[in-house]
This record gives sequence, C-alpha cells and structure tokens, in this order.
Amino acid sequence: MIKKTLLIEIGTEELPSRLLYKISLYFHDNFVKKLHFYNISYKDIKWFSTPRRLALKVIDIDTTEKCIEMTKRGPSILHAYDENGFLTQTAIRWLKNCRIDINQTDRLKNEKGEWLLYKRKEKQEKIELLIPKITESALKNIFIKKYMRWEKNNQKFFRPIRNIVILLENETIMGNIFNIPSGNLLQNHISSQENKIKIKHARDYPKILFQKNKIIADYAIRKEKILKNIKENAQKINGCIKNNNFLIEEVTSLVESPTVLLANFEKKFLNLPEKILIYTIEKQQKCFPIYDCKKKLLPNFILVSNINSKKPEKIIKGNEKVMHARLSDAEFFFKNDRKIKLENYLLSLKKVLFQNNLGSLYEKTMRLKKLIKWIAQYNSSNIQDSIRAALLSKCDLITHIVCEFPELQGTIGMYYALEDQEKKDVAIALQEQYLPTFSGDKLPRTSIGCALSIADKMDTLSGMFYVGNIPSADKDPFALRRLAIGIIRIIIVKNIPLNLKDLISKSLCLHHEKNCKNVILSDKIFKFFVKRLLYWYEENGYNIKVIQSVLSYKSTNLIDIHQKIQSISYFLQTENSKLIILSIKRISNILEKENNKITGCINIKLIKEAEEIILFNQIEKFKIDTRNLFLEQKYQDILIKIKDFEKPISNFFKQVRIYDSNSKIRLNRLLILYEIKKIFFSITDFSYLY
Repeated sequence: MIKKTLLIEIGTEELPSRLLYKISLYFHDNFVKKLHFYNISYKDIKWFSTPRRLALKVIDIDTTEKCIEMTKRGPSILHAYDENGFLTQTAIRWLKNCRIDINQTDRLKNEKGEWLLYKRKEKQEKIELLIPKITESALKNIFIKKYMRWEKNNQKFFRPIRNIVILLENETIMGNIFNIPSGNLLQNHISSQENKIKIKHARDYPKILFQKNKIIADYAIRKEKILKNIKENAQKINGCIKNNNFLIEEVTSLVESPTVLLANFEKKFLNLPEKILIYTIEKQQKCFPIYDCKKKLLPNFILVSNINSKKPEKIIKGNEKVMHARLSDAEFFFKNDRKIKLENYLLSLKKVLFQNNLGSLYEKTMRLKKLIKWIAQYNSSNIQDSIRAALLSKCDLITHIVCEFPELQGTIGMYYALEDQEKKDVAIALQEQYLPTFSGDKLPRTSIGCALSIADKMDTLSGMFYVGNIPSADKDPFALRRLAIGIIRIIIVKNIPLNLKDLISKSLCLHHEKNCKNVILSDKIFKFFVKRLLYWYEENGYNIKVIQSVLSYKSTNLIDIHQKIQSISYFLQTENSKLIILSIKRISNILEKENNKITGCINIKLIKEAEEIILFNQIEKFKIDTRNLFLEQKYQDILIKIKDFEKPISNFFKQVRIYDSNSKIRLNRLLILYEIKKIFFSITDFSYLY
C-alpha cells in the first residue's frame, strides 16, 4: 500500500459569508463519500476555507492500483429459458451485449427470485485520473440554491472559480475542473501584488499561506484567534463583549488574514436607543460593541480587518468615519421621528399597501383591533390595552428609522411607545408581536404580546388563503408554515384555551363577511394547521403513531391535543402498557368480525360468570373515578387507571366464552367489550398504536 498526502484547493471569487461554513462541510462530506464509493482508503481529511478558497488535505491516501469487480444482472431465469430449457432471445441478446457465453455466467438469488449474473474484474482508473473527477463531482453536488453562472460555457457555482491546485505529495495532478486546468499555484490574498503563491509539496499546506501573507486557512483556528483577540482588545478598556456566535461566524467567513482593532465613536451617540446602536454596529458594520461591567454600552467598538497593515491607525480612522456617518444617519432619523407621537402615524398607514387584495396596513390594523379583542378574552389580557397595542402595532413601519433599518420593526415601536408614556405591557407587545421569528425562537413574554402575535400571524395566514396564495410542496413565499407553527407554539406553551376552528373562522370573517359561511376555505386552513402540528410534534421527538392517533380525531382544541399526546407518550413507556394495547387490539378484532351492528345496553341480569362480573364492575368503577378527570383533561391519570383493566380483561378472555350458544348472552358479552373499547377510544384512536 502506497500512502501519500493529497492537497486540493479551489480558488474562487469571494464566497457568501453566511454560506461559507456550510459549503465547506458539504464539499468535505461529498468528497469523503466519493472516496468510499471508489474504495480509496485514507487516514484523515482536513478541510479549510476562507472567503476566496475551499481546500481539502487528505493524509495517507492509498494510491495503489486496485481491481474492482463489475457485475451485470441479466434477465430472470423464468425469462432466460423457455419451457424446453433453451435460451430465449432476451437471454441471447443480453449475452451478446456482454460479449460472453452462458458458461461465463453465475446466478443471483434472493427473496424476489433468481437472475443470470455476469461478474468480471477490471482495473480501477489510476488515482491521478480519479481525483479531478471526484473533486468536480463533490463541488457540483453541494445542494444550496444560491448559484451564479459565469463565462461563455455557463458554469454554475456559488461564485466564479478562478484557480485549481491538486498536489499529490510534490507531484501536480493535471486535470480540468469547471474547465479550469489544475496547477501548483495557490491563490494569494486579494490585497497582494503577487497573484499566486507557489507550493512545492502538499504537506506545506496551509503553513505556506501564513508564511507568505498571514492567511489562516483553517476556519476553526481563524475563528478562535479572532475571538481571543476581540476579548483582549475589550479588556484594554476594562470592557467585555456579549456572546454573538452568529456574528463571529460571519466575520470569520469575511476575512482570511484577520487583524483585530479597537476603535471609538462619539459619546453623544450613546443617547440613541441601545437596539439602534447595536444594530448599526453589528448588522451594518459587522463590528463588535463593547460593554462595561454593568452591561452598558461604551463609546467603543472592535473591528476585524482583512489586511495586515503597517499603519493600522489609518484603518481605524477609516472605520470610525464610516461608523460616525452611520450613527449620524440613525440620530437624524430618530430625531425626525420623534417630532410626532407614534399614534399619529396611524392614519398614514392608509397610504401603505399590505397586499394587493388585502388592502392597506391601516385596514390590517383595523382587523387586528377586532381579532385581538376576541383573543384577549381567552388569555386574560386587558381588552382595552390589547386594542391599544393593536392600533399602534404597525405605526413604526413608516418611521424613518424602520425604513432605513427594517429589522428594527417592532423594537422601534416599543421605544417610541415608552417615550410617549404608553403602558409598559402595551409597548413591549409591539416588539413581541413578531415573535417567534424562526424555529426555536423565544415566544412573547406578556399576555398582550401573545394575543397580538397570534392575531397578526392569523390575519396574514387567513388572508393569504383567502386570496389564493396557498403554499405548495416546495414553495412558501409568504412563510405561512412558519406563521402557523408560531401560532401553535404560543397557544400550547402559554396554555391559551383558544379553539383553532373558531380562531380561523373569526379571522376569515374579518377579510369578508361571506367567509363566515365558507366552510371549504376554513377546512383548508384547519388541515394546513394539522399538517404543521404533525410536523412540529415529530420534530420534537414524539412518536409518529401517537401523533396520528390523537390528530385523527380532528380536535380543534390545541391544549387538549397536547395533553393527550404527552399523556399517551408517557403511558407507552410504563409497565404493562403493551399488554393493555394488545387487549384493545383483540377486543377491536372481535367486534370487527361481527357483521351485525352491536346495539343496545348491557343487561346486568345476563351477567353470570365471575370474571365478567368483575370486568363489568371495573367498567362502572372506571366511569365514576374518571368523570371529573375527563372534565379536567387529566389524561395521564385516566391512562393510569386504564391499566387496572389489564387483569380483568385477561381473565375474562381465559374463563368466559364470548360466543355463547344463547344469542342474548353472546350479545351482552359483546356489548361489554364494546363498552371497554368506547372507554379506550374516548381518549385516542388506539388502532394507530397496535
């Protein structure tokens, strides 16, 4: 076995920072899969990535020539021979195509049948020829939708590929990837006068990049260095930074020769709302705000430059000028907005279109006002405060700040409402109305915030269904699935006793009164929610059979559904639950065999055997013990009591003859079983759990 070090570097134009980490992992994983496919062994594979390169270094790759066994399956034996045992034309054509005779074939047998099989050994292509093919395949199979096309040949990748290096030890492997010939010249830093860096041996990577231009190709090392230097710079002024892994990842993906520098901005900007300051520093400038020991912002920020300059003060001054301009804009917009109260923007919403067929933002606000008034009755919100929150909810959308910084919608509304002396819960609700914004995001904390969030999401969802903008299997441009999950999470986690069907109907009526009678549209939306419920529970680790068993009853009470799913999941983990389910299955099978409908009431006088008396008494006891438990929806307690049926049912089947010669006794015993089934199926459809 001959073991060597292999290096592959793909030089590109600047890759999208938010996708770099994913692209790198996909490239690595796809390459590994291809090596396994070709049965090429290795000791380890390291991946590297910077904004302008993707690289793999394979340690101890096996480069020895290999033989591979090729197999070709022919026609089945039934079709290969006729009734006299002679080869059919189908078999003859297959043998001719393989250039063999029947004596060179084997047989393939499995559960499905038997076929003719041809095996032959062939020499696998040399690794020097395979590596370029494997590399191009690994790149082309990165499944992220945002591609670019370039040049006449219309190549497709995330950014144009400009340089390829493939080295096996000190030997350059020649090959074309995306029609670009490979070589041994690495792509240099974007600021370097020398375009390329010559590499003589694969083992020199990535050390040579750092030696030549301080390029840190290892993503993890680069990230660690940036984070360490940021903390050190913050400590110089007795400050600290807050953990923001998303920003750290983004900055790591933006630079390849990181230099961390400390800069300042004017103290007057600290008078701006903190969220505006943080948004400008982090989101717009990709820098890090610094806090004092009391977690208050300092008039400083940390930037990460991609240049190792001999005069870093010039870079600092340049960034301070840009930061000053950005913060000055924010200050100007903020002061301009504060000339009038937040509520005075309400009438201006009439000029802003929400959606072509759903009217303006003012009309949406009026719908929210009516819907939140209805929702507030169920989640103990102050109705007048809830209505006030709904009226102010969209007013910040036409402020100068939100027009400039759209991500601050809701947050600006909260700041302005507090300055206008609005109630604190009303102001907070303006910020919370958009929560949750993504899967796993936090939920609104206040009751008004919950009511406003449900109302806002439900109005958008029902409106889009009303105008026909319904999500397809692969497209959901208005993120209605996310809105539905948000409504589900708030109702369940916050334990709000809202009836889902009523919520849908109420919202639909606000778009058009005729929708109140539109059962088909209401059912469509309800089914959409049920699908989201199934997905959400499955994603949270619940058994699909349990979810389906509960959802099959089409309950419109989300709290009831949640309690049942939780209780049944717990029940299935308890001792003897399997025996109980088997008993239910047996009872169901017996009842299904009866062609005639089992009707009537149990006749106590016909209950003779001791075991059926015990079972009947258990039924009556269960009904008495669980009457209040059903009203209180305490399904876990009910299921614990259901376990008491295990022995009486078992003894009943052992000792009592169900199909008695007396038809009345037979029917009476079937009625007992039917009563037991009713008890079990009053909670969920146990047939899904068999």
